[in-house]
Amino acid sequence: MSSESQSENHEPGEEKNPFVEFEVTAQSDEMTTDSQQADLESSQAHASLYHPGRLHPLSIFFDVSSHIRSLIIPAMIAIFSVAKGNQGGLIFASIFFILTLTRSMVRYFSLRYQIRDKELIVTEGIFFRRNRTVPVSRIQNIDLTQNVLHRIFGVAEVRVETASGTQAEATLRVLSLQRVEQLRHGIFSTGREPATTDFADETALPADTSTSLLKISPLQLLRAGLASNRGTILLGVLAGMYFQFDEQIKDQVDFNQIQEMVPEKTPTWLIVAATVAGVVAVLLFFRLLGMAWYILRFYGYELVRNKDDLRIRCGLFTKVSATVPRKRIQFISVHRNWLMRWMNLASIRIETAGGAGKANEDAAKTVSSRWFVPVLAEDRVSEIITQLRPDLNWSDSAFDWQPISPLAPRRLTRKAFLNSAIIALAGGVAFPPWGWVAGIAALPALYWYALRSAAAKRYARNDFCVVYRSGLFTKKTSVTFFEKIQTVRVDETPFDRRWGMASLCVDTAAAGPADHRIHIDYLTSDFARSEYEAIVEKSSGHVPVFG
Repeated sequence: MSSESQSENHEPGEEKNPFVEFEVTAQSDEMTTDSQQADLESSQAHASLYHPGRLHPLSIFFDVSSHIRSLIIPAMIAIFSVAKGNQGGLIFASIFFILTLTRSMVRYFSLRYQIRDKELIVTEGIFFRRNRTVPVSRIQNIDLTQNVLHRIFGVAEVRVETASGTQAEATLRVLSLQRVEQLRHGIFSTGREPATTDFADETALPADTSTSLLKISPLQLLRAGLASNRGTILLGVLAGMYFQFDEQIKDQVDFNQIQEMVPEKTPTWLIVAATVAGVVAVLLFFRLLGMAWYILRFYGYELVRNKDDLRIRCGLFTKVSATVPRKRIQFISVHRNWLMRWMNLASIRIETAGGAGKANEDAAKTVSSRWFVPVLAEDRVSEIITQLRPDLNWSDSAFDWQPISPLAPRRLTRKAFLNSAIIALAGGVAFPPWGWVAGIAALPALYWYALRSAAAKRYARNDFCVVYRSGLFTKKTSVTFFEKIQTVRVDETPFDRRWGMASLCVDTAAAGPADHRIHIDYLTSDFARSEYEAIVEKSSGHVPVFG
C-alpha cells in the first residue's frame, strides 16, 4: 500500500503519526540502500520517542542511591539507638527509608517523556501532576553522567538544558544508552533552529561534521595536579576537624611524645633538617592527592566541536559528557598559577548564559564551565580560544593595554605599611616582648607585593570586547563581549575620591564559574567615567548620562 493510500484511509478522528507512517513506507521497499536503512533506523527512533516512554527500571535503585547522604544521619541515629537498647531510632530510620523508596517508585511509575509537535513533553506525578513542555528549538544541552554502576548496567543520568536558567529543564534518572542516543538524535534532528552567532565565523564546519580540538594526556593531567592546590584543601579540612574535636580527643594527640622520642644530644641542625623534610613530605603528599583528583575527574578528556556545539567527554570512574553551544559563551578566562607558568601550562574557564555557578552544581555543569579546559600547553591557548570566538585575537600585541592610575603604587604601599603596623601590634600583644618584630619582618614582603600587584593590573578595550588582567601568583586574563554585557557601573569609595580614583565593573549574566570578575580598581576617575560611557554605548547602543 502506498503512502498516498494510507493518507486517504486515515480516519479524521485518529491522530496521525508521521514517524510511524514513514517507518511503514520504508519497510515496504524491498531494495533498501544503506542510506535508506539509516533513515529507517532514524524513523524507528523517532517513532519510539513519539509515544510516551518510561525511565529505565533501575532508576528506582539509582534514585534511592542519590539520597544516600540524606540517609546517613537517620542510619547513625538508628545504630546509636539500637546500641542503647532503644528501638525508636530504628523505627524512625526505617520510616524515612520507606518514604524515600516510595517517592522513587512513584517517580518511576508516573514519569513519562516524549517528543511531540517539536516539543519535549515530560509528565510526572500521580495526585499532583506536573507537565513540563520544552520546545525542541530551545534545547541547548543534553549532558550525561555515568558513574561506575551506570557503566556496568549500561545506563546514564541525562540532563536536558536550555539557555533560560541555572537548573536543568528536565533530569531523567536513568535511561539506557540506546535510549539516550535516540533522545539526542530526536531532539537535535527534529525542529531545532540553526545555531546563530553574534560574530563572523571563519571556522564554520559543514553540516554533520565534527572535529576533535583537544585531547589531554594522563601526563598533562599529572602535571596539572602537581601545579594545583586541590590536595591542599584537604589540609584545611583536617585542621578544621582537629580544632572541632573535644578536649578528650585532643588529649590523646600528645605532641610532647614526639619530642620525647628525639635523643637529648641530637644536634639542632639535624632537628631543623628533619622538620623541614617532614613538612616537604606532607606538602608532596597533598600534591599527590591533587594529581589523583585530576586523573579521576579528567581522565580521557576530549574537546570536540560538532557544527556550532562544543562537546566534552572525560572521567575515569564517573564519565561525564557535556555540551556547550558557542553562542551561549559570555565570558572566557585563562588562568595560570606560578607552577603552571613554570611548566608552560594554562587552563581555560568559561561562563555561559544561565550558567551561574553554585556550591553544589553537578559534575557535568562543573566540567563545562569551571573546568572547561583543565590544562593545556600555553602555546595552544590562542588556538582553542579561536574556536570559541573566531574574531578574537588572543595575543598581547592585539590589545592596547591601559595601566591603572599612576598614584596606585603609592596608595598600595601605604596600605602595606598600615598592614605591617597591625601585624606588629598584634604580635606585641600576643607574644610579648618581641612579637612586634613580626610586623617589621613582614614589611619588605608586603611592600614588594603591593608594587607587583599594582603592575599586574591591566585593562583593554577594542571594537567588540573588554579584557582585564590581574593577579601576581595566579595570573588571570578574562574577556567579555559587548553583546553579552548586562551591567556596567563605576564605584567610588571615600578613599577613591581622596585619591582621584574609581573602579570600573563590567558584569554578564553568569558571573561565578570563571572565578575572575572584570572589576578594575584604581583607575583614574576621568578614565573610568569615559570607559563607562564607551562600554554602555557599545553594549546598548545609546549614549549614557553619567550622574
